[in-house]
Amino acid sequence: MLNKFLVSGRLTADPEIKTVGENRLCKFTIACDRPKRKGEENPETDFFPCTAWNRNADVIVDWFGKGDMVTLVGSVHNNRYEKDGVKRSSIGVKVEEIHFNGGKKRENTAPTANSYDTPYAGTEDEPLF
Repeated sequence: MLNKFLVSGRLTADPEIKTVGENRLCKFTIACDRPKRKGEENPETDFFPCTAWNRNADVIVDWFGKGDMVTLVGSVHNNRYEKDGVKRSSIGVKVEEIHFNGGKKRENTAPTANSYDTPYAGTEDEPLF
């Protein structure tokens, strides 16, 4: 079986990081335009909620902001839950790899902490989702 998701798009807001137990978590959304069809004035846009943990969370917060272009590799998760007696579901992307591809819209390009030379794909000791 295979569950691999690849998206290239722009962050819809500045990412924020929070601590959950001993892990760091960053939730953010990527906007990705669909190709325009004939006769359409504007392309449709899809929005993908993403979750990054630990070092991936650090990379997103340190290097990306609202409007910045990023390419992500991950897996899609369908989360099922019940709220107020109603069964619901939500789709989310668990980030496994982060790729820089330019398109920086903000002036501050310096990270706030560590330097990262290669895309980070997690380790056995650090859960990705």
